Order: sequence, then C-alpha cells, then structure tokens
Amino acid sequence: MQYDWGPNIDLEIETNTLAAQAFHKIRGDIISGVLSPGMKLHAERLKKHYSIGSSPLREALTQLTANGLVTAEGQKGFRVVDVSLQELSDITKLRIHLEVHGFLESIARGDVEWEIAVSGNYRRLIHAIDELPTGKAGSSQNWEDVHRRFHLSLVQGCGSPWLISFCHRLYEHFERYRRVFVEYTQISDKILKEHEVLYEAAINKDSERAEKLLRDHIIFAARLTEADARKHGIRDADEIRSVIE
Repeated sequence: MQYDWGPNIDLEIETNTLAAQAFHKIRGDIISGVLSPGMKLHAERLKKHYSIGSSPLREALTQLTANGLVTAEGQKGFRVVDVSLQELSDITKLRIHLEVHGFLESIARGDVEWEIAVSGNYRRLIHAIDELPTGKAGSSQNWEDVHRRFHLSLVQGCGSPWLISFCHRLYEHFERYRRVFVEYTQISDKILKEHEVLYEAAINKDSERAEKLLRDHIIFAARLTEADARKHGIRDADEIRSVIE
C-alpha cells in the first residue's frame, strides 16, 4: 500500500546503490547474530567481506546507526549495539501498544487488498513452517522473512505510514533479540495456533479477539526470549516480566 506522505517502507528495502546493498547485508547479519552484539566493526574487514568501498560502507554504517543497530564511537569507528533485557522490555512494551493499535486500525479500515495481503502472507507462513523440518538450505531464513512479512501485513491497512514504519523498526529490533537468544529447531504447536487465530481474527474483522490475541502473542514471544536469555547468563531478565505483566 502506497502513501504520498510519511516514510515509505519500500524505500527501506531497495538495493539499487552500493551503500544500500551494504546496508541490507550488514543489517541482515546484525539481526541474525552473525555480527554479534557489542562486536567491533573493523572497516577494512568489512570492506573485504562485503566487497565494498570506504564511502558506501561509511554511508551504510551511518544509516545503521540511525536505525539503532550500530553505535558510532567517535574516532574509534563503529560497533554493533549491545543487548540488554531492559531494552527488550521497552521494545516489547512498544510493540504491544503500536502493533495492537495498528492491527485494530487495519481491521477497521482495511480493504480487500489488505485482506488479500494478509491471506497471502499467512499461506506463505504455513509453507515456510512445513519446509523447516526438511533441513532444506535457506529454510530457516525463509521462515524468518515470511514470519516478519506476516506480522507487518497485519498493520499494513492501518492508514498511517508512520505507524507502519515504527512497527517495522520495532519488529526488526525484537527479531534481533529473539535470534540472538532463542534456540529452536522447529516451531511449537502453540505458536502455529497463534498465527492461525491471528489470521482468522483479521479476515473475520474480529477486533475484540484480535486485540487480546496479538497482545498475548507478543508477550509469549518475549517470555520465550527471556527464558533463553537466562540460559545465556543474562541476569536482568526480570525487566521483561515487570513490563508485560
């Protein structure tokens, strides 16, 4: 859905310049944990690894800094932003407020095109889930990509490009935490069911049910992340519970 005002999510996924290509490659590696939290980003290593020059690399890192995934250290260069459960709590709380609001607005305002988008992304989600146990190359990354698109499609009909952009950014940061901490080889039946009922609530325009379902879904994801954070020795995980209860 295109708007003639506000931020355009489609522009954020374009890769028609060297800087944009570097931005997306580095962002993907940060979110997936390939570039680990707190890691020093050495310019020469990045240029060699991503086959990129100094100017587009600096442009990409500057944009990643604006997105909150990289921090600039003055003359010392750049570093991947570290993780903390306090930040995850804040992200969780904001996802609950903004995504639930966006979902309800989409149910109220969404047209046939929105319903088609939600349905299409849900079908892709089911296919991606079925593919996971096969161990097919790229199946895990495909699940992550399709999962993200399904969640963002729920708010896509809200009528506010600003709200869509905020939800997109928050989901991106939440995904990084989940992928750093959560260990899974398959998707639990509970999560499968939650996506199914979210889809049904959207198509049936059931706003009352949708509000509770999405809120509970986000909280459940946060608690899974909290549990795995404890396994990794993170000690401030109580912050999540204090926000979402």
